[in-house]
This record gives sequence, structure tokens and C-alpha cells, in this order.
Amino acid sequence: MLDSGALFTAGERAHCRSRPDPVASLAGLFSAKEAIVKALSSMGGAPAHTFPETEIVHGPAGQPRVRLHGSIAQWCLERRISVELSISHTGDLAGAVVVLLAGSTGSGGERAA
Repeated sequence: MLDSGALFTAGERAHCRSRPDPVASLAGLFSAKEAIVKALSSMGGAPAHTFPETEIVHGPAGQPRVRLHGSIAQWCLERRISVELSISHTGDLAGAVVVLLAGSTGSGGERAA
């Protein structure tokens, strides 16, 4: 599963390999990506997008951040939508919470075209 390019980017796989429990980290990223896709899909007119287009990166203190790619990145940029994310995992459970901020000019998330 650590080599699944259909779900995770190379950077995400590398990050998870560096963690003490790579499988738990992958589960957290999967939960985050699913929450992002569902949140963005709930907004009318959002373009179709895949898990690799919703990349999870990490800030200096390890905080998760969202980097969008492709048409979904452009769509969010045009609508000034940013994505905030929290990931938790313990034992066999992982979960994520996503908040979409409309009209935001803050630093929530990153966008790559």
C-alpha cells in the first residue's frame, strides 16, 4: 500500500515511510483525503478530482496542510476557497476534519497548478 500512486503522491508516501507507524500515517492521510473530496464535492459545480490532486503536506511543526492540484486547485482559487485540516489516528482508528473557508485570503492550504 505504501507504493499506491492511485491514492497517494510520492511525497505523501515518503512522509509516511519516515513515520514510526507508516500504516497509521497512511490511514490518517486517507481519512483526510476522503474528507476533502467529500467537502469539496458538496459544493455545487466543483470539478471532478482524484485523491492525488488533494495532496497532504506538512508544515515546519508537522501540522497537516492541503496542497491542491489541477482543476480543483484552479476552481478553489477562483472562488477564494481555502481548506483547513486536522488529522488524528490512534490504534486502529484514523479520522480527519476538514473546514472549507469561503472568501478566505488567509494561508489555509496551498495551491499548485
